[in-house]
Amino acid sequence: MPSAGRFLRTGASVGPINMGIDEALATLCRDSATLRFYAWEAPTLSIGYAQRCDDIDLTACRTSMVALVRRPTGGRAVLHQQDLTYSLILPLRPPWTTCSIAESYRLINMCLLRGLEKLGLKVTIGRRPRQADGALSPFCFPAISQHELLVGGKKVIGSAQRRFPEALLQQGSILLDFDPSGILALLCPDEQVAAADALGTVGSLREALGRVPDRREVETAIRDGFASEIGIEFVEGELGPEECELSMQYAAARYASADWTFRR
Repeated sequence: MPSAGRFLRTGASVGPINMGIDEALATLCRDSATLRFYAWEAPTLSIGYAQRCDDIDLTACRTSMVALVRRPTGGRAVLHQQDLTYSLILPLRPPWTTCSIAESYRLINMCLLRGLEKLGLKVTIGRRPRQADGALSPFCFPAISQHELLVGGKKVIGSAQRRFPEALLQQGSILLDFDPSGILALLCPDEQVAAADALGTVGSLREALGRVPDRREVETAIRDGFASEIGIEFVEGELGPEECELSMQYAAARYASADWTFRR
């Protein structure tokens, strides 16, 4: 399925703006794919579209000065602190309209795998869903799903997906580095011992490479992974005026709203 797409490096923003941009891209998507990379201005916990707020210790978030935002995609909570976040927006036309969510997830993961290989990493694929003993059920990374990408047997990318009327949106977090104390600080003291063991299933590119890779190096490798695996050539571009305007509307009316964040 060779085609051209747009490659966005949008830098760091607060959670509501980051989520507003992704939904705007999915809403306005028409004929071509977009691959976006971004970061977060402050440590932020993003929770899944359908995730319950009582999964999260909100007092611990405030104490640790961790912001909270609800994603437009599903899945479990992700702490954005030492990661590189991506979003992939694909127009809903063949082959994406004819494959299941699981199959589209597998296809996209193969592109991510090729990108990690271009960084010199040996990557394996999770064959069956599993969760580490004592895993933190509200959090994404200790749980390993089918088709998950593993480096040294550890999960280094967590992703979630949602289909809009015109587009498929997949959001994901690539762990450049990982310090479990960030997640442990969001837990009650009596949960932290079991949690520390569960977090042994979580890896990072720093652990695998022996260094923290430059963000642009990882972005370029993942972009090239899509080109080599399914032929989408992403060309650097910018957000358009309509996308900017709509993203700010979504950020203000939805993602910065307590009614949206605490709706479940």
